Amino acid sequence: MRFIKKKNMQQHEELLYIPKVHWMYTVKHLFQVLPLILALCIFWGITSSYSYSFSFCASAIFGIPFLAIRHILLAIIVICLLVFIWRILLYLNIEYGVTNKRLIIKKGIFCLTVSEIPIDRIESIFCIQGILGRIFHYGTVNISGIGGKTASFYMAYRPYALRRKIAEIIEKNKVITVVHGDLPKAPDENQMQEEAAEDPVYRYGNFVRVLHDK
Repeated sequence: MRFIKKKNMQQHEELLYIPKVHWMYTVKHLFQVLPLILALCIFWGITSSYSYSFSFCASAIFGIPFLAIRHILLAIIVICLLVFIWRILLYLNIEYGVTNKRLIIKKGIFCLTVSEIPIDRIESIFCIQGILGRIFHYGTVNISGIGGKTASFYMAYRPYALRRKIAEIIEKNKVITVVHGDLPKAPDENQMQEEAAEDPVYRYGNFVRVLHDK
C-alpha cells in the first residue's frame, strides 16, 4: 500500500480497510488454456513412445506435421509462462483501499490507473461471483456512483465482507442535519383556548364545521 498511503492520502483521512486481491488472479488465464496444454502433452507422449510410422499416420490424420506439434506445444508453454510472470507483476502492483472518505483503486506497472469514488457519492454496490469464485472465495465488487462513475474491485478476496465494510462506512458517514438557533416554543394553552372560543364549532357526527363571523 505504498502508493495509497504515501501519495494519495488526504488530510484527516484514515485507511479503514484494505481489500486483498486473490491469488487466483495470477493463474486464471492458465486455467483457461490448461485443457489444450494437457491434450497436446498427451498427444506428444503417445507419438513419441511409438514408432515413426505411427507418428506419420497420426500426422496425416490430423493434417499437422509431427514436428509442428512439438513446436506448437513449446510455444504455448512459453507464452503461458510469460503471461504468468506478467500476471504476477500486475498482482504485486494492484492496490485497493477503503478510507473514511473514498474508495481507491490503483492498477498498472508502467502506466498507472487510479480510480476513486467518494463515499458520499456511492449509489449502488453489487457483487459478481462465479463457480470458481464461490469455491475459492473471491469475486468482483462493482461500485456505481452518482454521475455515472464506476469502480471495480476485481477478484477481491471475500467480496461480501468488502461490501459489508463499505456499507458500514456509508452508514457512519451519513449527514445529520442540525437546526441552528432557538427551538420553537410550545403553544400556550390559554392562547389556544381563546382562539377556540372565538370561532364557534358545530359537530355533525364525525364532521366539524367552523363558522367565522364576518
